[in-house]
Amino acid sequence: MTWITGIIGSLIAAGIVALIAAAYQRWFGQKIQITHPRPGEALTDPAPLGQIFAFPVHGKLKRLPKDHEIWLLNQEEQTGLLGPQGFSIVKYNHENRTWTGKVCSRKNTSLRIVAVVAPPTTQDFFRYYQRVGEMRAYTFELLKRIPPECKNVASIQTFVP
Repeated sequence: MTWITGIIGSLIAAGIVALIAAAYQRWFGQKIQITHPRPGEALTDPAPLGQIFAFPVHGKLKRLPKDHEIWLLNQEEQTGLLGPQGFSIVKYNHENRTWTGKVCSRKNTSLRIVAVVAPPTTQDFFRYYQRVGEMRAYTFELLKRIPPECKNVASIQTFVP
């Protein structure tokens, strides 16, 4: 019976540590944020990109960890599948702690934008995803989920007019 108590105690301790880490990120600004567009707001300033359009996305992040990058992904509303947006590198400004990137989409559609702080392994995976899609005449096989090593994630629902 004491081994069950030990397991339960370990689970409770792990839960408390995870809660403290999440609270620290949220309260001290470590959580990535999307500031433009705002939730439910339309994407603006379309730039033609072949048969689709590129739209600017802006956000804040207090500190970008060493060797990490910010990546944007489009998530399909109906299927939940994700497409990393590698056509435009997200730029992080260390001085004012903001970032700027782009997502692409067709017009007249609903879209969820996901921003992730990607460690090196995820960056390699996203770049591979882009290379394979380009080799297939820009036909990309969408991802079923965000890679689990991406712990710092934000998303908003928006639409393309």
